[in-house]
Amino acid sequence: MSPAQITFRELTHFLAVISEGGFVRASQALNISQPSISQSVQSLEAKIGASLIVRGRKTIQLTEKGQIFRRYAERTVNDEINLRERLSETRETVEGPLRVAVPPAIASICFPAIIDVFCRRYPDVMLEIDECPSDRLIPRLRSGKTEIAALILPAAERDLRLYPLGRDHLSLVVPSQHPLAEAHHCRLDDILDERIVLLREDFKINDFIMSAFASHSTQPHVTGRTSDIHLLMAMVRAGVGLGIVPSLLCRDSRMNGLTALKLLSPSISFDLVMATRKDRTLSKAGEAWRRVCQAHFIETDTATEN
Repeated sequence: MSPAQITFRELTHFLAVISEGGFVRASQALNISQPSISQSVQSLEAKIGASLIVRGRKTIQLTEKGQIFRRYAERTVNDEINLRERLSETRETVEGPLRVAVPPAIASICFPAIIDVFCRRYPDVMLEIDECPSDRLIPRLRSGKTEIAALILPAAERDLRLYPLGRDHLSLVVPSQHPLAEAHHCRLDDILDERIVLLREDFKINDFIMSAFASHSTQPHVTGRTSDIHLLMAMVRAGVGLGIVPSLLCRDSRMNGLTALKLLSPSISFDLVMATRKDRTLSKAGEAWRRVCQAHFIETDTATEN
């Protein structure tokens, strides 16, 4: 007897529980009953033979196998969506204006490749991109000035529909000659007295950094700030201080003379999502942008925590 097959419906329900932060919110987002969501996840766990989600009273967490299965689910759902899009491209042209917003912390690193793919695939879309901090992205979505935006979680607003892109963690960037450069990771309490270079104060990731230092009853000794990741790396290279940035920014030529270490105690992780208003249907161009973004992050594993 062949094993029971995992269904597309089960995968989408599982991902909705993760992106919405619980079974109740997932049922509200998908406009289906909570028992149906729970049944889908239980069916998945039975077919796999492992627990995927730890169910708390107010929060949920993925088990180790749940983290692995999440990546599979995201790839599978994205492939299905892309297939449907490719098959429909010959029947319908995607065109018109599209306004999107992205956080500056990751804009110049993650989105040039996405823009290249999107514009080649949908040349009739007039793309307008606004780069602004996370605290201004949500008001832009609500006011209708932006149709779809990339966000760094947490974002507790229940009027938004969230589409997962992946997970990333903060890394410590040090000059290659620094004593810590030989290590693969670093505990936060090892750098409490170090000079620190950060991205601009209104960047969302600073909330995670300040909270982590506060858990050690202190604040970072900030000796430099900038809104540009290349300039931040230059300051670290020049000895202004050690940098704390998302690991997805620690790539390619900007890391010449520098070393990135995973920051622990605890690991400072966060989720990246695409967000839209629940009360509005995405335009065809907006749907196309969402699919291209999700495909980029899934295929490159850019925002997946190792």
